[in-house]
Amino acid sequence: MDEIDYALNVGEKLLKVSRECGGKEYIRGFRSRAREFPQMVTQLGLIPSITFLLSKINDSFLIPLIKYFMYEDNFTEKLCSEFKNEGYTSYLIVNYTWIKEKLIEFQFIDKCLGSFDESMDSTDLLNSCIKSSLISILKTLKSNEELLSEIEDSVLTLSTELKKVVDGIYSGED
Repeated sequence: MDEIDYALNVGEKLLKVSRECGGKEYIRGFRSRAREFPQMVTQLGLIPSITFLLSKINDSFLIPLIKYFMYEDNFTEKLCSEFKNEGYTSYLIVNYTWIKEKLIEFQFIDKCLGSFDESMDSTDLLNSCIKSSLISILKTLKSNEELLSEIEDSVLTLSTELKKVVDGIYSGED
């Protein structure tokens, strides 16, 4: 799968959010992130841009968004407010899912989800495991400039394509 295919897959998920939540205004927060992220990566680099998103996430959306973007048909109405109001957590998960695709050997989120028993009240532990894994990926990228450059180029291409897809879904209106 290349960046365009992935952006189109995300576009399908966003259309579902728009339909399920009640209109395109429900992707406004995600759209804001999609519009600002390519410039952020260009100006600051990948790692500072991702850590900015990480600093803004809402833990209560982390697990449902991972399930929504990584597995089929895990939409819940709870997600409507995140896509509409902020979009930081959803945009972070979209990027990390792509990075995971590019760095499949790390299996960072799968490791956490595989050890999670939903009947246990361990959401905080799962969130912590996911965040720890995300930070581990960033540290790995930071220590390997060639790999970082490759992933940064790919994420920049993805974010540029995603911006176009989201603007198309939003009908290009401001």
